Amino acid sequence: MVSLKIDIPPELDSKHVDAISEHVGRLEAASVRADLSDIVGCAKELAESIARVVLGVRGRTPSDKADYRSIVTQASRAVERQPGEGLAGSDEAVRKMAQSAKGLVSELGQLRNAVGTGHGRATLPSVVEEHARVATDAVVVWARWILGRLPSYLLSDVHALIGHLDGGMLHKGYLTARLEAVDLSTLEADEARALGVAVGRRTVGETFLARIEGVDPVVLHPGRFPAAYRAGLVRGLLFNDQGALSTRVSAIHLVVDLLLVDDRLDDLLGEIAPLIESSGWIAPPYGSDRPNLNQATSTAMEASSRFPANVRSAWEEAWMRRAPEQRVRIDLD
Repeated sequence: MVSLKIDIPPELDSKHVDAISEHVGRLEAASVRADLSDIVGCAKELAESIARVVLGVRGRTPSDKADYRSIVTQASRAVERQPGEGLAGSDEAVRKMAQSAKGLVSELGQLRNAVGTGHGRATLPSVVEEHARVATDAVVVWARWILGRLPSYLLSDVHALIGHLDGGMLHKGYLTARLEAVDLSTLEADEARALGVAVGRRTVGETFLARIEGVDPVVLHPGRFPAAYRAGLVRGLLFNDQGALSTRVSAIHLVVDLLLVDDRLDDLLGEIAPLIESSGWIAPPYGSDRPNLNQATSTAMEASSRFPANVRSAWEEAWMRRAPEQRVRIDLD
């Protein structure tokens, strides 16, 4: 038998990694036992598991009754044109070889029906070592190709990144790499805004790397980031997912930084001022920088001096109109 070494992308969710790993383990166990029928059956199951994982992360989850050959074909098509570092782009030879690998693994369903496990039989099939060897070779070659293309997609999936920002682990360089792979300039405005909101909220959650890699570069080089992403950052730094004002002293200063470098300062203030005025207040759930509304308002008023005089009033009035219910008294003079 060939080596069963199949690199499962660590970018996959743990549930997908576990599913593929389980099927790899079953195929290895069948190979150790030299159970030829089970090897064929396990090879087919591994291929189907991988195909379903690929389609799942591409948002195309097939039904449980979907035809095996169709699932494999759909999964192959889902990644065959996926661009990425270290991947062949429009290389015709590679494309044809990948199609050949897909063709081989597509036949596993028929081979499993003929000689593999998974069916109760009146008589035992005439299975030989070649059946098991071909089945194993086919699934390993195809699996290495299709799983090797998946990380590039996972890195560039904006919806997956937004989901990861909601509590997933961040390490140095991760967010920078993901933002580059996503390519903000190609996103629809609503996607760029949603991503900005997610980065802003993760920053309010006191994730240092989110600020360093997702907010600070925007303050330094605002022209490199689309307006929708910048607007999303402002929203995320001020409001939680319930729409309540929920921010920190450090986040308020970042909001002012972002507004001051944005050529749409008037428009952005016009959008957020009514929200500041009308939303409820919920203190951030944890952390050292956890102000009450009085403290947040005081910080916002102190920072208002950084705004040009012609727009300062919109910011100040939005915060001060919240003041009576919190008994905040700040001398505007």
